Amino acid sequence: KELPSAMFYLNVAVRDLLNKMLRWHIYLESGKPVDMGVLDSRLEALLEDELFALYKKTYPSADYDQIWSAFNAVATLWNKAGNMVADSCGFPYPEKTEIEMMEFIARLKEN
Repeated sequence: KELPSAMFYLNVAVRDLLNKMLRWHIYLESGKPVDMGVLDSRLEALLEDELFALYKKTYPSADYDQIWSAFNAVATLWNKAGNMVADSCGFPYPEKTEIEMMEFIARLKEN
């Protein structure tokens, strides 16, 4: 149980990549550049309700169970938005990479 490390991975390393994926999703869904607002403040207005509901679940408290629930929400949201982006761009979704990432996260959780 390493709270600082877990929160860093979730809120810095992972969230930055997730927000980039969501920006791509919003851009591809709209078909044009979209003003996301300062620090992506318009995300709620621009994402579909289902995806934003998942996004809200990615913000935990300092409770370890909630942190792992947030990681799970990130993985689910990444899978949904990532598949949409990959399909729109004509790329195969990297399922093997996702499986390896989830195995890595599972190993972190065990320690």
